[in-house]
Amino acid sequence: MITIDEITIVRDGREIIYDYSEQIPAGSITVIVGPNGCGKSTLLAAIAGDFAPDKGVITIDELHPILTSPQELSRIRAMAVQNQSFTLGFTVRQIIEMAGKADQVIEQLALGEIADRLVTTLSGGEAQRVAIAQAIAQNTPVLLLDEPLAAQDVYSRGRIIQLLKELAEEGKTIVVIVHSSESELSWADKVIKQFH
Repeated sequence: MITIDEITIVRDGREIIYDYSEQIPAGSITVIVGPNGCGKSTLLAAIAGDFAPDKGVITIDELHPILTSPQELSRIRAMAVQNQSFTLGFTVRQIIEMAGKADQVIEQLALGEIADRLVTTLSGGEAQRVAIAQAIAQNTPVLLLDEPLAAQDVYSRGRIIQLLKELAEEGKTIVVIVHSSESELSWADKVIKQFH
């Protein structure tokens, strides 16, 4: 379980998140929804342990991400950021294999046709799917995904959602950010709309 306890986050002198508390249940899909600029990605980065809140505490199963070594964090949580851009000339398969076993997730996300292409040649939607595949291949108990559906066609969206549901059934805790234009959220176990 992820516990967010009365956190406040200030960026560039502006309070982005104020005195916010939330429980994110284990083994479920929690969706954070809202318009651009409302602090969704900032909240996800704080959960990931990328920085400490200005006030309050975040824990993942009693661990404080900000006080945890990068090596230990990489065993606890995996993250796929929005607008992933790859700059090194590895293939899709190689990038996923850097995180873990690749074959199953390549099949699940229909990446077989592009598995041997260089990641620097991918479209935005393809690069996003590779980032999601890499996070899943890391095989951590917590999966944090920043707008994984944003650049996807209907077919890819369906595959991603189905895979997330299967992972949650296996006991993984999944936090997904979606834009407020996303209206179909029946696949989520919990939806968070207000976190200010």
